[in-house]
Amino acid sequence: MRSRIRPASDRGFTLVEVMAAILILLVGVLGAVSLVDGANAVTSKTKAREAGTSIARSIIEVSRSIRYRDLTADQLLAALDSRDGLGDARPSQTGYTIVSRNVDYEVTLTVCSLDDDKDNLGPHTGPVAYCSDTDTKDPLDTRTDRNPDDYKRVRVTLNWSTRGVGHSITQTSAIINPVGGLGPSVTSLTPINVADNDPIVVNSPTLSSINFHVTTSSSAQGVRWALGGNPQGTATGSGKNWNFTWNLDTPSGDTIYHDCTYVVQADAFDAQDRSGTSRSRTVILNRHAPQAPANFGGGRNGSADFVDLQWFQNAECDIRGYRVYRSNTAGVRGTAFTCLNATTDITEDQDCIDNPPGSGTWYYTVVALDLPPGSTTPREGTNSTQITVGAASAKPDAPENVALCVGDGTTACLDAAGNAAPFGMVVVSWDPVTDPDGVPFYRIYRDGTGYVDRYDEFFPDPSQPGYAWPESDSSGTSHTYYVTAVDGTFAESALSDPISGG
Repeated sequence: MRSRIRPASDRGFTLVEVMAAILILLVGVLGAVSLVDGANAVTSKTKAREAGTSIARSIIEVSRSIRYRDLTADQLLAALDSRDGLGDARPSQTGYTIVSRNVDYEVTLTVCSLDDDKDNLGPHTGPVAYCSDTDTKDPLDTRTDRNPDDYKRVRVTLNWSTRGVGHSITQTSAIINPVGGLGPSVTSLTPINVADNDPIVVNSPTLSSINFHVTTSSSAQGVRWALGGNPQGTATGSGKNWNFTWNLDTPSGDTIYHDCTYVVQADAFDAQDRSGTSRSRTVILNRHAPQAPANFGGGRNGSADFVDLQWFQNAECDIRGYRVYRSNTAGVRGTAFTCLNATTDITEDQDCIDNPPGSGTWYYTVVALDLPPGSTTPREGTNSTQITVGAASAKPDAPENVALCVGDGTTACLDAAGNAAPFGMVVVSWDPVTDPDGVPFYRIYRDGTGYVDRYDEFFPDPSQPGYAWPESDSSGTSHTYYVTAVDGTFAESALSDPISGG
């Protein structure tokens, strides 16, 4: 009887080999997940702080619209509750909560009066609520102040948490008591040629100006008006009736007032240049689709086939993001794509990393988006200049002699201008890098070497003696930094040697 011989290859994989393969795969996947999670954490923290800062500034602006004698924490909260985006999102709960970008901001307000000793000090009695740290009158001081309520301090504190970590910001503003001026007050500030709403909304792209009528409490010598706190000129008129015009298409040094939110303010004054209570109105301009993003540039960074793209932030403050298009044909906008580490094809940043399908020549265009009047669908603006990205050029040399110092107010630690760095400021310096394509800027990486660890960019000033990047975080926390040089085609050098400190 013939016997069959079993092939040696029929043995298969052992359980140990399978488990080892699973372990290797698991380590790789967990590493990638960790990078993505870290990027999301930094982005979430930054966006939450930006939103919190914007909310605090908006609250301060609202406080300025309340008549001085009526300005209290309760009145301010009531005024906020009537404003879109600033209302109490949790009215059934204790406290006041504003929700923005899916983050709950707990609002704490304090409003109290201060007595300034520059015009003497007075008694702190009666219904006025003075701050606990205000200057107080010395019993031996015989000088008097008829109006010790000189100005009110509005303090806004926001508390929130991202990923279980608590954060807080505080903004403070002083509002001068207009009664101290004894001059005429502005009793009304009314638009003439647009609807008198609160806020005033202007959507018409053909409207070139807004006319305002001002009335005053008593006969005034004149009326001055300002935009965002910047003086614009004087009104025409006499007595209690005055007029001025805001020309929307001819601001100084520009061609058009960008779509944004503005505060128009009017102040009346008498023959002695004394002013009473001013009045302000909020105006929202949304007349045009976004302008084309400026200074759009890009190139292959030398890491595989990745392409770095960047542009300047649009001047309009109502921009909701940017969309980047890729095409393989010059002059054709092509198809929008999702930037690396983004979740949609709309990015709020002014840079983008692309991994195009292939190493050929590609053409890129970027557009800004806003919301058209009465719509929730983003509207695209004018296309940027289309740029061409071909093969990667040779990389620059990596920066050398990277050093770190912490400012102490002496010449032991110098900034890029060669001046003594302020106390506590972290300064990272290196030797300049030369390249045939030029080196317009350097990238700073912090606590890592991946794309998500790109922390900042440094554009050297040829008129300054050094290449030193100042770290804005002077909290004393130690970090590890790397520096790369980026040439005129966006090719990026290898990382410098790491430097740690803080």
